Amino acid sequence: MSPNRRDTLKLMMAGPCMAGVSSPLFAQSIDPVYAAYEAASAHDPWTLITRDAPAEGFDSAARRLHGSLPDGLRGTLFRNGPGRFSRQEWRYRHWFDGDGFIQSWTIGDEGVRHRGRFVQTDKWRNEEAAGRFLVPALGSVPPNPGGLTGPDDMNVANTSVMMLGDELLALWEGGSAWSLDPDTLASNGARRWGQGLDGVPFSAHPKREPGIGIVWNFGQDAMNDRIILWKISPEGELLQAGLVPGIPGGMIHDFVITERSLVFLVGSFRFDQMRLPFIDSFSFRPDVPMIAIAIDKNDWTQKRVWEMEPGFLFHFGGAWEDADGTIRLDAALSQDARFADGGAYAVMRGEPVAESDSQTRHSLVTLRNGRAPDVQVFSTDFAEFPQVDMRFTGRQRNRTWTIAWRPEQIRSATRIESRDLHTGQLDSFDHGDGIYVEEPLFIPAPDSRNEGEGWIIHTALNTHERRTELHAFNALKLSDGPVVSWQLDHAAPFGFHGCWRQA
Repeated sequence: MSPNRRDTLKLMMAGPCMAGVSSPLFAQSIDPVYAAYEAASAHDPWTLITRDAPAEGFDSAARRLHGSLPDGLRGTLFRNGPGRFSRQEWRYRHWFDGDGFIQSWTIGDEGVRHRGRFVQTDKWRNEEAAGRFLVPALGSVPPNPGGLTGPDDMNVANTSVMMLGDELLALWEGGSAWSLDPDTLASNGARRWGQGLDGVPFSAHPKREPGIGIVWNFGQDAMNDRIILWKISPEGELLQAGLVPGIPGGMIHDFVITERSLVFLVGSFRFDQMRLPFIDSFSFRPDVPMIAIAIDKNDWTQKRVWEMEPGFLFHFGGAWEDADGTIRLDAALSQDARFADGGAYAVMRGEPVAESDSQTRHSLVTLRNGRAPDVQVFSTDFAEFPQVDMRFTGRQRNRTWTIAWRPEQIRSATRIESRDLHTGQLDSFDHGDGIYVEEPLFIPAPDSRNEGEGWIIHTALNTHERRTELHAFNALKLSDGPVVSWQLDHAAPFGFHGCWRQA
């Protein structure tokens, strides 16, 4: 099911890269978004989450705050997120636009070493040389932008990161993965798969099958209601790629796998018509249902489809499939896409995200053949970045870890939670106001087999001290607090997603 070259070219040009689309030119005056952020950052340390990282990056040791390093917790946490938001006193409008900045936290007997380095994409190199932004981004059009010839012209490689063999890949939504050296974080260029697939979207949430190590991923062609599926060997060899039609253009960010299926939830934030910035091509349609689609792993022409209530999501926890075909998955669901097309703009102005009943809540979705989906919402509190024990990816399991916050908390999360999907039992730890947590990651204890045996690690911004911290918990005893914590002597910008390399 390899796409032919004509379809490949269409897919490459169907993303946020349509040359010839008109875009506004901005007057050379004080940029109001830049001015608003600078004013807010003068008194609100929460704005450090979107402060520009230095061009030379970071390289320093972290100071241990308390606790001792558990046996077996040795390795490197990699995290990716936007790190460059402004040039020439002009600031991106949308949080997702910033250039990718990879951070590594190497944990060993000698302590913790933190490094940060920009992904040297073609876009980054060209704009560093020019001293200004040159091309449109997902949610912004800079002054006097140039044209676009393909998706990688605007590739910021800023969303996620994964280890593939001995290679570290920085991932984005709309173009190539970017190859990095995991030890130095040096960039080696766009990842090339061959077969005419250069520049074809390789999305930010690949899934790895436990045991065999096969990697699944997708890329979206929202304009033409289709996706490309990727199947890759553990060593990084392309095994299969193909176009799957009939997938509505709903800004798909994540998916889940079971032992038999690839499962997508297509939200009601749907492609309308091509505009710049590209996110303006989408609009939330409250009359359009969310669609659940299960694609057979062994025959990509076979799909099962369910209609759900209108809504939106960024992230899943995981999924499993019963013998009768029933699929159960958990995800962070919201009633609309207000953060994608609202809150992410407020963050760039230095404003807290406005309180909204539409924010994400951790939910369990049951998809049965021939029946309407069932959605169980666990809590009225908000939750995001669900994580699972990756040894149980696609298999029946009990537990999901998330960040969480109360509706009245308008900045971001201060709490780490673990929930039993079957009993609803909750275990949590709240760092308290002023310490804002990022995505957790589950690290399995070496030689362990039972679900949850290992650690939860996460980074956080301590606004009281204006410094970034790293915390490690016993994954099954979050309420006991961190078993060990470290702190940098500076604050680093927030990342989005991460991965782990065991020492």
